[in-house]
Amino acid sequence: FFSRRGGGRSTMPPKKKDEAPEAAGAAKFGRVRNNLKMGIVGLPNVGKSSLFNLLTDQAIAAENFPFCTIEPNEARCAVPDERYDYLCNLWKPPSEYPAYLHVTDIAGLVRGAAEGAGLGNAFLSNIQAVDGIFHVVRAFESEEVIHVDDSVDPVRDLETIQHELCAKDMEYLKRAVDQEKLDVKKNPTMKLSGLFVETMDKVETMLASDLPIRGGTWSTPEVEMIKEKLPQLITTKPIVYLVNLTKKDFVRKRNKWLVKIHEWIKSHGGGVMIPFSVEFEQELWDLRADEEAQKAFLETTEGAKSALPKMVVQRPCRLAG
Repeated sequence: FFSRRGGGRSTMPPKKKDEAPEAAGAAKFGRVRNNLKMGIVGLPNVGKSSLFNLLTDQAIAAENFPFCTIEPNEARCAVPDERYDYLCNLWKPPSEYPAYLHVTDIAGLVRGAAEGAGLGNAFLSNIQAVDGIFHVVRAFESEEVIHVDDSVDPVRDLETIQHELCAKDMEYLKRAVDQEKLDVKKNPTMKLSGLFVETMDKVETMLASDLPIRGGTWSTPEVEMIKEKLPQLITTKPIVYLVNLTKKDFVRKRNKWLVKIHEWIKSHGGGVMIPFSVEFEQELWDLRADEEAQKAFLETTEGAKSALPKMVVQRPCRLAG
């Protein structure tokens, strides 16, 4: 996926055609809806609220301290579609209704969130309500932006968030199994099916190993059982991993963490990875009213361009099941 260059740094090559199967597991659990909702999650101070502002043209607080966002902020952004633009230009309709992606900015999770650390339980419940996840990962150093764990280590941060999501799902699984057993006990004509027992045991084994359910190998009956009995699982949701770089690293397409992050994603359920830079996007967005100034800015960025359209277009491709 990435090629090595001198100095131990890694580069971001063009997307390979064989990457799509990574999200095949998530697609089995997908939700077919007219209005899709993506939740932005991650540790505090990784760029979630800044990204939300950029995606949705909002102006919510994006301060340099943990839990700046408490209640989830929700907005929507139009989905770029050249076909739609072509038809509108061709037919000049009196009203235009583009497809929209609904985006929720969910407050930062911390280690122990599933047990209530920080404001964890409420935040995790907000994640249950979305269709897919934008997981923002910090891969930039900055003395001006504090890190909740005092150092930048994206792989450690990925492990932290994955553990909390799996722990929340484990709690949900145990409640669902206990309820099923109670229902069977109340009704002598019912009994636990072998499929139910085997599927729930398999789910429990994966969650105990901090492995997301979307990354498992599931038969169609098992998928249907999970969707029926565990409809609110978090780790069945597809994830797009958004790696926040400095402007310098984004422009030169190099960062020491990218290969490590990509390898971690492949071994933990798969998903799409999109490197981006809040710093770059903010500078470009600030010039939005001056087309010539934007053009001049982009001429200095070695071909780098906004990653926001790619995020918005990428999001629901994995949600239809």
